[in-house]
Amino acid sequence: MNVMDELKNIANADEPKAAFHEAMEKDPLLWVRFLRRHKAGIIDALFLDKDYDIKDEDIKDTVKQVADFFELPVPIIKEKAETIAEVITSDKAEECQLYYDWREMEKSGINNREALKLACLHELAHQYLYKTRFLLFENELWIQELAADLLVGAFSVLNGDVATGKYKFVVSRQKATLTHPDGKLREEVVIYGRKYVENLLQQKRYQGIKDILTGLPAFVYSHYQELQESWDRVSLEDSAKEPVKPTERKPIDYESLLDTNLLKQYWLKHKDDKKTEDEK
Repeated sequence: MNVMDELKNIANADEPKAAFHEAMEKDPLLWVRFLRRHKAGIIDALFLDKDYDIKDEDIKDTVKQVADFFELPVPIIKEKAETIAEVITSDKAEECQLYYDWREMEKSGINNREALKLACLHELAHQYLYKTRFLLFENELWIQELAADLLVGAFSVLNGDVATGKYKFVVSRQKATLTHPDGKLREEVVIYGRKYVENLLQQKRYQGIKDILTGLPAFVYSHYQELQESWDRVSLEDSAKEPVKPTERKPIDYESLLDTNLLKQYWLKHKDDKKTEDEK
């Protein structure tokens, strides 16, 4: 059970104070885990505050909660992914597909319900932003990723102070690619998203998700040089790669194929037809 669930149980106990002292006797690190829930350290991510009882039903329930936040239909969920999680967006939201690999998630640091919720939120944010174009930087894919992480930070505040430490640890370790900006920048935008929505709430200016996204231009422009230098580096590295040589296609040796092979049967028929035609 993660620390937030433990503290909620303590708060709902008949005698919260006694329950808290009892919990501290059982787990002296309880309060430390609470204070460090937004820290992105390797110990916090991989070893502390893990949930060992997450099942497929829990994942599906988490995805539904996130879909409700975006007012989206629940996506088609499949337990198979090339990364820890990925989404295939669609012009029709009900056809959106979410893929995940729970074992890889656990290994990377997405190993409790709160981190799982944020990972799913990032993926579904891409469906929510499917038709949105920010045009803030030459690589729109990077901005889309930053927008999704901005929403992760905001969501963590709007939904009862969801712990961000594990999620930030995972994204911070990722290097910049043609499709994703540097992980450290992604970690920063999660932190920025939390502060931005806190200000919106304090000023009573929060009306919905679109209000959160108004904070994206300021973040991008304040990190523009960093973005540009990183993008130039990635582009240069990509251009320096040797072009992939096209595979040489060898003609099919139909004679060597088994008689049951459909290609050989079609080839023999064509051969017989051509012979008959030549004889005429």
